[in-house]
Amino acid sequence: MARSRVGKRTRQLLVFLHVAISLGWMGAGAANVVLAMTAGYTASADVRRVCYQMIEQIDAVLVIPGAVGALVSGLVLSAVTPWGFTRYWWVLLKLVLTVAVIVYSTLGVGVWVEESIQATAGADVESPVAGPLAYGALLNIVAFLLMTWVSVAKPWGTTPWAVDRKRAGRRGARAATAHA
Repeated sequence: MARSRVGKRTRQLLVFLHVAISLGWMGAGAANVVLAMTAGYTASADVRRVCYQMIEQIDAVLVIPGAVGALVSGLVLSAVTPWGFTRYWWVLLKLVLTVAVIVYSTLGVGVWVEESIQATAGADVESPVAGPLAYGALLNIVAFLLMTWVSVAKPWGTTPWAVDRKRAGRRGARAATAHA
């Protein structure tokens, strides 16, 4: 494997930050699952209303910054370590899943939170999107757990786009000596 573009301590710090931010994002997502399930299955209109408002706050304070932080720290790690962006399947899968969860949470789950807040404001009604909201948030947790597993197991090896740095280096050296 090629050498890192940063020192060992810097790489360890970057990995620590990425893991800590990602765990915070996953934890906030888990809290949202509990709140969404509670709101979806409670008979109390007041509990429903408060749960949806709490999800909105958790999203604003923890989920959105956590998602951005996990994406940015993952991109930085990919840029400065030998793992790269598309060299290994597990890194590529994490990148795709991170972007997918962010898009799905923005266009799906986030919209359902707003619809649920509006539907339950001042009325004793259930949200028409309570189910999709609760199970959508749960789907995000499944994606987080898959990303965690691939980070630990690092399965599937290199992608077809991986550059064999040893062979590429030898070819470059041979070409340089042939022209000399």
